[in-house]
Amino acid sequence: MDYTMQIQDTAARLFSEEKIDLFIGYRSTGFDNNQVPVLIHHYQDVEQLVFTDKSVFNLTNYLKYEYTRNKRVGLVVKGCDSRSLNLMLTENQVKRENLFIIGIACEGVMNEQGEKAQNCVECVMPDAVIYDELLGAPTGQREYQVNADINELAEQPLIERGTHFEEIFENCIRCNACRHSCPLCYCNKCCIDQETSTLYQGSNTTSGAFHALMTWSLHLAGRCVDCRNCEKACPSHLPLHLLHKQNEQVIYENFQEHLAGMIKDDRGAFYKYSMSDPDDFIM
Repeated sequence: MDYTMQIQDTAARLFSEEKIDLFIGYRSTGFDNNQVPVLIHHYQDVEQLVFTDKSVFNLTNYLKYEYTRNKRVGLVVKGCDSRSLNLMLTENQVKRENLFIIGIACEGVMNEQGEKAQNCVECVMPDAVIYDELLGAPTGQREYQVNADINELAEQPLIERGTHFEEIFENCIRCNACRHSCPLCYCNKCCIDQETSTLYQGSNTTSGAFHALMTWSLHLAGRCVDCRNCEKACPSHLPLHLLHKQNEQVIYENFQEHLAGMIKDDRGAFYKYSMSDPDDFIM
């Protein structure tokens, strides 16, 4: 999977036709095979752009900052990235008319071990669901499967599962890199950080981390697209997908097989209603 030349050509054309102010893509680090996001502002810099199976980050995260707001932006999105972009559009965080979207029919990206990333193996929609130009051959939506790690945890006794999560939470350093890297965490001031809020728990303790991460994951319930930007940003390498994938499974099973960002203008799981919805929670 290499769309480097096509992306360079498209970006160059958009700059030359004065249709964009900047382009968000990937560039090589220069010292290994990995890539990092890059913001291109000039025609002559498009040769920096690359796209291969090392293009792992969700670039839509850069659309939530002031230096891209109200700018005409070109960017590259894979399947999971485009789903988060759909949600950002639905939640009025970006304007569609300001974007030129290069969609990728993604074949999966590689992790640091040179293997296909787990979220790519389990991906339900590798093709971009929103785009102006699509690169690659679409393969369509795949059957939903429960995350392998969630299945493994479900087989453990409750006490062992609790111990496992305690070990995760105690390694959190409360740096907030997970939230800052998530395209769908765009509040200027998070409720977790507001000292005047009853949700505030500022101590760097296991219970404080538990409170912060659980609150964060619940705010993303029905919205997470499993791009795993949060895990890539986490300096402690926490398996944060365990929180999100558990929520995803519960919502998929109880909210009419809802998957976040798959459909344009879909407002999310908690806006869905059916007379057949279970009501066993009613007392």
